[in-house]
Amino acid sequence: MAKHKNYTPQVDAGYGLIYRLNDLWNGADRKALAGDLDGWNHVLNALFRNLLYRGTMNVEYETDSKTNIKKVKLENEDSLIYIKFRDLIKTYKKAMRIALAKKDRFMYESAKGAYAETLELKDIWLRKFMQERGLYLREVEFDPSQAMWGG
Repeated sequence: MAKHKNYTPQVDAGYGLIYRLNDLWNGADRKALAGDLDGWNHVLNALFRNLLYRGTMNVEYETDSKTNIKKVKLENEDSLIYIKFRDLIKTYKKAMRIALAKKDRFMYESAKGAYAETLELKDIWLRKFMQERGLYLREVEFDPSQAMWGG
């Protein structure tokens, strides 16, 4: 239990989220530049989870008593886009495994390229998703009339 019930933070809690997201983006960029596709995908998934804090969940119950939960799922267009990316990635990773088993280098490189392109699109989509929620720090605007005041 908190000792200071009347404590009010001096800084908005949103800064913590922004710092966490920026740290994840640094990790995503490092994984992407290193060619670690699976690592990149895992970081992008973590970013998506962090961006969904405002979203609602659709909960289905087994009975009308709302005691036994049957199914829980995300409920918005963004979740459908995420699921589409997830399914595409599964398809390309499966093709890569099949190509390895067949020792088909062309098939493997083709599937790996499609996987990388899908991750690039997922990365861009998540950056736009973050921007839509106003979670990027303000981009600098130069207004000469405000130069004296730091504008």
